[in-house]
Amino acid sequence: MLLHDQWLLVVAVAGLYLYDSAMLLFHNEVVLEARGQRYVISAGSAMEFGGRHPWLPNPCFPHRALARLSWPLAGSPDWQPARWRRARLALSVIAPWTWWLLGLFFVGLPLVLRFGSDVVLLGWLLLTYLSIAAMLAQVWRRRKALGLAPRAVLALAIDALLCAPFALNMVRKISLRQSASASLRGFTSSMLSAAERTAVAGLLRDRIHNSLDHLEPGSEAGAALGAYLDLYKDDIP
Repeated sequence: MLLHDQWLLVVAVAGLYLYDSAMLLFHNEVVLEARGQRYVISAGSAMEFGGRHPWLPNPCFPHRALARLSWPLAGSPDWQPARWRRARLALSVIAPWTWWLLGLFFVGLPLVLRFGSDVVLLGWLLLTYLSIAAMLAQVWRRRKALGLAPRAVLALAIDALLCAPFALNMVRKISLRQSASASLRGFTSSMLSAAERTAVAGLLRDRIHNSLDHLEPGSEAGAALGAYLDLYKDDIP
């Protein structure tokens, strides 16, 4: 294989991985990226595409869980933080597989393409799919702790097996499912530190004030947004 073609293949793998990682956030959405016991909060880029803000998690850390939350009324008020903690514990078993696959794709594949033969490339391909299958087996074993129905596991498996680079985002995809039933207020009050709640409150203040500029003064929607922001008044610096 020509060197030019080799790099095109690696670039294609990277492009598929980043495409699957990227999100488009609505104006009232934030993403929290877990870093150990801390969270980094983002509302996406200032740029807008079709009224949504692009956001890309750090591609070097596919093992980090994500929570995607919105305001003011989205999410269940009876969301239980224990479910999130249980899911993160189960995901800690799956996370090393994402590191292993990251190495296979972005270290192993370039080396195989540069120095290996067709037989070595076939061996790399076999090892990659065996690794994905092993990771999916761990997902299946822990599906109850992760709150995944068999159909959901099947959907994740089809996604990963049909396009192998998508398997790198397994932890992210599963963790996003966990936070789908959470309210932003419930998550921030139970999972975040005081400094992190302050960061969320500052972001909310800016976004809600921007939204209020586009609403009629005294409107019902404006009153609802103002009332929601008041819930965070103790955290706003």
